[in-house]
Amino acid sequence: MRLLDHLAQSNAAFVVRQSCGKLWRLTGAADFAPAVARCPLRYVLTDELVRLCVELAYSHSEELCDCLDLLHFPAERLWIEWDEQARSDQLGQLLPQCVGASDRQLLRGGMLLSADAGGRAGSLRTFWLSRAQPGEAVLSAVETLIDLDDAPSAAAPAALFEGGAVQVGDPEDAHIDALLGCARFRLDPAWKRYYYATANSPLIRAQVLARSLTVAFDVPMLLALLLMMNMRAGLPQTTVCCARLNLKRARLGKPALLEHIEVSCPVFAMNARARVSNSGTALRLAPRLHHVRGHLVRRHNTVFWRRPHVRGHARLGGVSSRTVELRVPQSANYSSSSGANRSR
Repeated sequence: MRLLDHLAQSNAAFVVRQSCGKLWRLTGAADFAPAVARCPLRYVLTDELVRLCVELAYSHSEELCDCLDLLHFPAERLWIEWDEQARSDQLGQLLPQCVGASDRQLLRGGMLLSADAGGRAGSLRTFWLSRAQPGEAVLSAVETLIDLDDAPSAAAPAALFEGGAVQVGDPEDAHIDALLGCARFRLDPAWKRYYYATANSPLIRAQVLARSLTVAFDVPMLLALLLMMNMRAGLPQTTVCCARLNLKRARLGKPALLEHIEVSCPVFAMNARARVSNSGTALRLAPRLHHVRGHLVRRHNTVFWRRPHVRGHARLGGVSSRTVELRVPQSANYSSSSGANRSR
């Protein structure tokens, strides 16, 4: 089942017992079950789209930062879900130091968004399914606040335990720092009271802070997804109807599954075609045959997707990696083809 179904079917209160015997009733997945069940728009992302959004968000290109003024939430209530393995694998290639063993234990991730009527500001709560408890949805203790027009004021990280909204940034990476500039993070009130009473030592508070603010990694991915949705051609969407399956589940006494929309990115399925330069008057030789990754191009207020393709002239050699080897034929006949470049 999808994470959204596990969440919608949650009905048990989240209670924590301290070693002294005191019980804490904390905000959990069951508190959001009705909101997910009534959510008018639910998206489930394909793995290819997840990897593309992570690459676009963390590849240090300026494409996303330059288009933040075009972004908006597509609905006032929205559910977005993805496969955590696809996200962590792609993030591990770009930022290997930011993916730990705990990330590998997550199966699926999702967020429930609430936006204002203008679609430029809102809040979101993050949920997971883990390998340890694959049938139980887990809620993050942190709420994420996003404002794409006016970033809310931020407090010092330690103020998280006081109920303040804190900012997460990367002073060594201006690209990521700019993307996170529109987001603030604050503890859920029930979790704030719990951590304020139980996280007494600086070491414990530092651990809680680091663990709770991992939701910040989802913000650039979300912004990349919103930009992809704003492309001129949009993203292919397929409505998944569970009516027939739910009839069978009803006969077996099982709860119904929620309908949702599968959002995909078919650009990877398109066959790349080599583009051969026919211009004989160029001042330089045409480039060797090489692959160009998919990228976004902005023209005023319109965003286009340039699918992955092959560019260059095959007779000038091929580039399949950054290592280019020049090979000279063994024969003594040094014709014009002897200087052809090849790659490995």
